[in-house]
Amino acid sequence: MYLLIFVKIFIMPKKNVIEITSKTCEACKAICCRHIALPIDKPTTKKEYDYIRWYLMHENVNVYIDYDKEWMIEFKTPCRHLGKDYKCKNYNGRPDICRKYPEKNQECEYLSDTPCYKIMFHNVDEFEKYLKRKKINWRFHSHK
Repeated sequence: MYLLIFVKIFIMPKKNVIEITSKTCEACKAICCRHIALPIDKPTTKKEYDYIRWYLMHENVNVYIDYDKEWMIEFKTPCRHLGKDYKCKNYNGRPDICRKYPEKNQECEYLSDTPCYKIMFHNVDEFEKYLKRKKINWRFHSHK
């Protein structure tokens, strides 16, 4: 049995096509190399809402909904090969996902005026307020 992990790179609405050069990358301080975002299923059960609450109780973890209404979990953690000068220390051996970023349907995070998310949850309070606004019954029991 094989486990396929799909990594979705931030897809943002394209506004202006700007040529990316090595100077652009140096100026941005490697935003794309300092986090990972993976798709998760849209929560629909109390157990799934509780999992998201648990994710958000961890440091450097966010959950967001992107412009395609896909749910993502983001880990704020830098690549092991990112140098203090924000350059890749494994440039020739970097993965294909790095070589091709950004692809034709994507925009560089640094150059975009639009964040990659429509709704971002940095902590449990933000997520619970969202659930309350949506009138979603997520609690297993009432808190007194």
